[in-house]
This record gives sequence, C-alpha cells and structure tokens, in this order.
Amino acid sequence: MALAVSFMVLAYVSKGQDGLPENPEPGKCYAKCVAPDEYKEETERVMLKPAYTTLEVIPAEYKEVTETVVIKPETKKYILEPAEYKTVYDTIWIKDPYNKLSVVPEEFSNDVQTVEIKSKTGRWVAGEKDPDCPSIDPDDCRVLHFVEIPAVTRDVSIKKKVKDQTTSSKKVEGKYQVVAREEIVKEPTYRTEVIPAQTKEIVKTVLVKDETTREVTVDAIYTDVTKRVLVKQGGLTVWREVPCTIPSNGTVLPINYEVGSAELTRSSLRIIDTKLLTRMQEEPNSIVEIGSHTDARGSAEANQSLSERRAKSVVEYLISKGIDKERLLAVGYGETKPLNECVDGVQCSDSKHAANRRTEFKVF
Repeated sequence: MALAVSFMVLAYVSKGQDGLPENPEPGKCYAKCVAPDEYKEETERVMLKPAYTTLEVIPAEYKEVTETVVIKPETKKYILEPAEYKTVYDTIWIKDPYNKLSVVPEEFSNDVQTVEIKSKTGRWVAGEKDPDCPSIDPDDCRVLHFVEIPAVTRDVSIKKKVKDQTTSSKKVEGKYQVVAREEIVKEPTYRTEVIPAQTKEIVKTVLVKDETTREVTVDAIYTDVTKRVLVKQGGLTVWREVPCTIPSNGTVLPINYEVGSAELTRSSLRIIDTKLLTRMQEEPNSIVEIGSHTDARGSAEANQSLSERRAKSVVEYLISKGIDKERLLAVGYGETKPLNECVDGVQCSDSKHAANRRTEFKVF
C-alpha cells in the first residue's frame, strides 16, 4: 500500500522529522510508500464500575411529651396621669413698624440755547479789469473781492436742572397679635399595674433513639471490549516524486471576532474543534496553513497586523489541544486577497466587506 504525503519544501516540511527524503528540491512534492501495519483483534474485560458498599438508613424513634410554655411573660403597665395647665396670654408682633419712603420729583427751568446750524464762509468775486494792467488778456488783470457770508444760527428751547429727586418718609405702624398658650402647673406622673403571664400546653415529639445505618454491598459492573493489537509494524520502502496538488483557496472557518480583537470566542472554539481539530487528529500526516484576511477599511499596516494576530490565535489554540506546532503555519494576508471588488477607494455594503473578513485553512 502506498501512502502519499505532499510537502511544500522550505515552507511546510517539518524540520527534524525522521524519515523525510534527503536533499528535497524546492517546489516539488514526494510520496512515501509504506507497508501497512498488521493487527489482530482481542477481547478485554473492563470494569465499568467497581464493587462498593452503600449505607441503608434505619429511622429514628420518638415519644410524645406535654410541656407548659410561657407564650407571653408577666409584664408591667404604666398608666399616665396627665399634666395640669393654665392659660396665659402673650402679645406677639407679627409685623414690625417701619418708615415708608416717597420720591419727591426733580425740578427743571426753561431756557434757550443758540445752535450754529451753518458755519460762517466766504467767496471771491471778480470785479472790473485793472486799467493799469499791461496784459491784453482781460482775465489776467481782473480785480477780485473777498465777500464774507455770515454763519446761520437757531434758538432751541431747553430744560435746565434746578433740583434732583429727593425722598420723604412717613411712619407706618406695625401689627401685633395676642396669643393664648398653655403653661404647665403640675408635671405628668405614672402609676404601675402588673399584667400576668400567659401560658400554653404544648405536645412535643422527643427523640428516643437517633437514626443509624447498615452497610449493603453492590456488585461490580463489567463489559467486554474488542481491541486491535499491532502484530507487525509496517515499514518504509522508498520516496518518489509526485505532482503537487496545492489548494489555491482555503476552506473558510465561519468564526467571528470582536472589532479590532484577535481573541477567540467560545462559539469560535467549537467551530475550530468541529471543522479543523477533528480532521487534523484523523489525518496525522497533514500540514495546515491558517490564513486570516481583513476587509479594506482601515490602514493596510493595521489590517496586516490584525490578520497575523488572528491567524496566530487559531494556531496557538490547536497547539494547546495537542497538535504538533510543526504541522501548523500562521499567515496573515491583511487586505491583499479580497473575494470581491471591495478594495481601497471602492464603496461597498457591509455584507460585501464581511465576506472579506475571514479565516481559512489549507490542508497539505
């Protein structure tokens, strides 16, 4: 019987593993031809449950007795003798007297203020030509006169303050009320009365003999188990080169992470157990790549780091379950291998981005 085991040399071959081909060429795959192991079946009697002893309880014994019980002890009652009072009257001011202030208005007198509404001005007026001017141009020898235009004023009626506002005061009487109150003439006192105790007859069940036990033996339980016992170990014959069949796409593990986290949830661990751990235990010669991917949102550096941490968390969990670390490879692809068109700069729905956030495994 030939058992074919494929290796990607320099990437997936377990270093230091016994029985690998010497000097393998990079990129080639090899098959290991071995003779099958020989087994025989044997039956073994297995004790499922050993013999043991149980304890049987023997009930307790009782008797009834009558007892007088005080249900309310003797007490004392204190009776109040009320105080005695007399009525006295007090005068209480309910509103104090005060000085009420009134405002005396300010006083003004009439006056007139003259306001200049247009300032004084002047202008030059041309007269006759100077008879002694030698120029033939009449404008050169013109005589100019300065005429003054007086300012324009206006009288405005105004008020002048004679006296500011002042106040005057008037006495306002307060209010008072006569109040009647009670004044103690004699303090209250107490007298004592005895209240007898109350009793009741109670029938009690009293323990005469406590519970005891006795031992009862229960036989052991056995079953017959059929097992395969190795009679002859199979052996290695030869390594030979075979065509490589390396999966281009991995099988998606439908596990979910919290945003920005690489921690595996309980449901994710159950999925890994069901879809991957069981298969690796059933195929002990297999080598598995754990590849984690992100969507294109966020920076490429952050996505690369997150994908590497998520792939590593799956590998570390499988190692904790007994899988040899040499059979596992954690690879973070970041946002470099989307399953659709949702790359940087492309608007996509949340469901399309979710398709790219995945963790896959490839079995070699």
